[in-house]
Amino acid sequence: MIRKITSRFDLFLQPRLWWLLGVVWALFVLSYPFSIVLPVAWVALTTLVFFALADLLILFLPNNPVSIARSTGEKWSLGDKNKVTLKLVNNTVLPWRCQIIDELPVELQERKFYLYLFLKPLQQEECSYVVLPNKRGLYEFGVMRVILRTPLGILGRRVSAEADTKVAVYPSIVQMKKYGLHTVSKLARFYGVKRLRRIGMSYEFEQIKEYVIGDDIRHINWKATGKFGGGLKTNHFTEEKAQPVYVVLDKSRPMNLAFDGMTLLDYAVNAGLVIANTALYKGDRAGLISFSDRLGSAIRAENSPGQMKRIIDALYAEKYRTTEADYEFLFNAVKRISSGRSLLFLFTNFESITAMQRVLPVLRKMNKLHLLVVVFFTNAEIENYAYEPSQNLEEVYSRMVARQMVADKRQMSIELANHGIQSVVCQPSELSISVLNRYLELKAKGMI
Repeated sequence: MIRKITSRFDLFLQPRLWWLLGVVWALFVLSYPFSIVLPVAWVALTTLVFFALADLLILFLPNNPVSIARSTGEKWSLGDKNKVTLKLVNNTVLPWRCQIIDELPVELQERKFYLYLFLKPLQQEECSYVVLPNKRGLYEFGVMRVILRTPLGILGRRVSAEADTKVAVYPSIVQMKKYGLHTVSKLARFYGVKRLRRIGMSYEFEQIKEYVIGDDIRHINWKATGKFGGGLKTNHFTEEKAQPVYVVLDKSRPMNLAFDGMTLLDYAVNAGLVIANTALYKGDRAGLISFSDRLGSAIRAENSPGQMKRIIDALYAEKYRTTEADYEFLFNAVKRISSGRSLLFLFTNFESITAMQRVLPVLRKMNKLHLLVVVFFTNAEIENYAYEPSQNLEEVYSRMVARQMVADKRQMSIELANHGIQSVVCQPSELSISVLNRYLELKAKGMI
């Protein structure tokens, strides 16, 4: 919707005016030792005043010189680039040089944002920019302001337009669609998605096909081979579906650690959405459980038409808590919510080996009843710092501590594996693709 500009006498002196005044001042200074310069200085001052008055009249005579509108999507994707478009209409027969100041939502923390545009007479122009939201929630834009200048550029007129625009920032639907597409496309390998061929890992017979290199020789159908001839025949089976897959989010204090402006919880929310969407696409049932010292969201695993919307809305509303995670409470909650064996992707963050060992007994109990995959994070900054050259003794000790922290993360993964618990350890930026690959791998191996 095109918004009319509110009429106010907002005059702005432009830098060109100060430069010209500086030149006039220099001429008057030179007129003291060189009197011949004095007439030139007065002519320059008179000319400047004349053009300034002409610029003032041109700027403020039109009552509604331009109209402006802002357009963007109703929902933005967390951590992705989202486009905002501004449309300006020149209502006069005069050309305008426009400096556009759009009041961005306070969550973006952008204090110096300008766009420049030249508007021809009676023409309409568009300009756009992208924003990168790092927090979920409702974002609200402010006033749109335009500083108009004529080709003279001596003075400027600021005009404003009220345009209340509210946008909800949801978990990354862009990533969800991208990875969902790449899972089944030929471009998958360029994005790191592993496509594993699954042959004969379920008990539901599908059809008999010609044997090709890579097929499991245990499934060669000798009777069909002898009957039809023409090469070996193998039994193929359909992939088991309708398996319950739960995204389990830890919302406790350690998940509030931020990387590149986004918290670990937000990274986990985006990855959880990718897993839930892929599971539903694969025919499995997707569910959601969030917890800290108490239970948050609890959505039973289903494959109904509205399940994806329920998961997205629940992930949008998730907020971290300052308390510690209660894993015994989680174990009992999972028993109540999931009656059968399920695949659990537990997104959490262990700060030390001691913290992981403290909850290890509970994780082992959960792994006996379900297939548990513990997902936690590495710190890319610490890893880079740990292996940089040291310049003094203090840096040597600091880097030794950093290397110990890196080694602790690897040791956590090894200790979980020793107890039969699957794990994914990766940097936050690689979380979605790493977890998706693990889901496809477990699916291909028939472990769920």
